[in-house]
Amino acid sequence: MEITQKRLNRVDLVHVSGRLDAMHAPALRNKIEELFAEGRYRIVLDFSGLEYVASPGLRVLIEARKKARDWKITDFEGGDVRLASLPNRIREVFDLTGFTSLFDIYADATEAVGSF
Repeated sequence: MEITQKRLNRVDLVHVSGRLDAMHAPALRNKIEELFAEGRYRIVLDFSGLEYVASPGLRVLIEARKKARDWKITDFEGGDVRLASLPNRIREVFDLTGFTSLFDIYADATEAVGSF
């Protein structure tokens, strides 16, 4: 798995490619925790290069979403983890597991970044 990050003004764009499985999920968790430690709670995960996701990877996403949403600037503005560019196979996994209803999912990273 490869993880790259681009810091934007109000959002961090994290591109994840490869396999998000038990072996690689801790690397994504660590990257997200680094961002949280820096006070960065608005994250877009670009999954355009993601080939596979397993339950440990899904667990990382749920934990990140909860922690990001617990952080609030005001009643109207706070943190979130949003997803972009889900390949069809990954989208099917999200549909089957109910994750589609838990996350804001966008067609591309530009749209997801602009949603903040």
